[in-house]
Amino acid sequence: MGEKIVKQKGQLYRFIEHAEMKMERKGEADTLTFSASSELPADRWYGTEVLSHDPGAVRLDRAKNGSMPLLFNHNMNDPIGMVTGARLEQQRLMVDAVLFSTDRAKEVRGMIDGGLRNVSIGYRVDVLEENIKTGTFTATDWAPHEVSIVTVPMDHTVGIGRNESEYTVRMLHVEPLITKETTMEPKVELIDEPVAKLNPVLVEKMRRSGIENLCKANKLPDETRDHWISQGTSMNVVAEEMLGIMEERGRENPQSVAKLGLTNKEVKKFNLCRAIDACGAQNMGLAPFEAECSREVARKLGRTEANRNAFFVPLEIQEREQVKRDLTVAAGSAGGFLVQTSNVGFIEALRNKSVVMAMGATQLTGLQGNVAIPKHTTIGTVTWLANEASTITETNQVLAQVTLTPKTVGGYTEISRLLLLQSNPSAEAFVSNDLAAIVATAVDTAALNGSGGSGQPLGIIGTAGIGGVTGTSIAYAGIVEFQTDVAGGNALTAGCGYVATPVVAGLLKQRVKFASTASPIWEGQLLEGMVDGYKGMATLNLPTGNLLFGDFGQVVIGSWGVLELEVNPYANFQAGIVGVRAIYTLDIGVRYPSAFSLATSVT
Repeated sequence: MGEKIVKQKGQLYRFIEHAEMKMERKGEADTLTFSASSELPADRWYGTEVLSHDPGAVRLDRAKNGSMPLLFNHNMNDPIGMVTGARLEQQRLMVDAVLFSTDRAKEVRGMIDGGLRNVSIGYRVDVLEENIKTGTFTATDWAPHEVSIVTVPMDHTVGIGRNESEYTVRMLHVEPLITKETTMEPKVELIDEPVAKLNPVLVEKMRRSGIENLCKANKLPDETRDHWISQGTSMNVVAEEMLGIMEERGRENPQSVAKLGLTNKEVKKFNLCRAIDACGAQNMGLAPFEAECSREVARKLGRTEANRNAFFVPLEIQEREQVKRDLTVAAGSAGGFLVQTSNVGFIEALRNKSVVMAMGATQLTGLQGNVAIPKHTTIGTVTWLANEASTITETNQVLAQVTLTPKTVGGYTEISRLLLLQSNPSAEAFVSNDLAAIVATAVDTAALNGSGGSGQPLGIIGTAGIGGVTGTSIAYAGIVEFQTDVAGGNALTAGCGYVATPVVAGLLKQRVKFASTASPIWEGQLLEGMVDGYKGMATLNLPTGNLLFGDFGQVVIGSWGVLELEVNPYANFQAGIVGVRAIYTLDIGVRYPSAFSLATSVT
């Protein structure tokens, strides 16, 4: 058994996003019950840390005797309650807390009611046990000190000194045998360096491990992994290149579970209208080929086939171009002739009808399983050397990640049964286009203002860390302030743009940059124009009175390519109207909140 004694600066933090909370009213007090920590691994300066939740590993004295505070954003001067109980359940630390009756606690209670579910725990570790094979460090003796409701997670890779400025941690590990006859003697070493000054060997180990984990999680080839490792590629460059690879891979060779490998002939054979009509009649035997395709998608999803009123649409059908023929009259008495025109299919129409996608959101298609997108959160710094004896202060870049997990969104439209029975390319294109429109509305609304709860992605507006422009009567100076705000976050690019409600866009069309001149702030059309050299788009999917500016390329929209249609044949029985609910699988993430700035209540 080998042992090292290291010094840790301040306490550590762990973050749980959107924790499940139970809130009750007991007497005159509000009580909360939620999970505060788990065994989810976290990267530390010394390696990957896992908090053991085995009996005896967690010191719960403070929590059980009522001396552990409930804080807001880890601010010791901003208490909102006290932890009244703690216990270990299913490898998690569950805590009970009571909110104070202060105005501040009531204010935070309102935030929680509004959807704030981010929880972070402050703790210290006394004993870490290293697993040589896995390279992980398991905390087998640790103690929580406080629990916080937080808006933005603390960087869990560092310790930040607060009340406890420094303490020692015992690191235990077993050295491997050299031969059967000789072993390495355990060494005891006192490391008296601050946490921020890392051993270069450990830094390189963390870089290699991070690249290997990212490539494995996102199924990137070994050649790419080896290239990044051997070339010493920094993690922020890896993050950008990995995102580009995934985006290109999705465009060129989507491997969604909804992709069946249909031939061109089979793609043309699939009739969406026929499938909807057969589904409404609850007799998929009327559409045997479409039914076979639906069963295959269901099989690949690992699900029993959709119910009698629903079916799955293969990815090739969503991507295909719809062809229609329009009768056009030639000049003079030459008569008429047919002109073939192509209309984009469901996927392309979905992109065109979503403002966020049209503004340049990064789209990842053909996803399988969860996807981790790295994001660069802290850049390294440089040191000017005053003389030949000066030394460079070591700093390290910090990476976090945006995780995309499949989420299901649904929209509803109604189609006449007569249209479905026409079975011609024009009807097929109309139905596909209509379905794309309702899904696009849902996607756009979620990307702009998703709550992050109840199955919704977290949208731009709700993402902690975005900038803001104050004031309600936005004039030209306010428009420029959006740009300086984003530039202050080092995120201003030529691809930025403005998104507003039609009412706000209309106001800006009536206001001028310079008095007594024809210089409207919003130039061109209302729904798509130019604002001070940047693209501007208007949509009803934005909350009333809002104006949003930023680099929409930092919004990542991941699609698993699964489209499920469910049919209600009795939406309007007398008129022969069929209701169709379109359900699509995707997720949305914001890589850099500082790339956006928002104004609300614009008048």
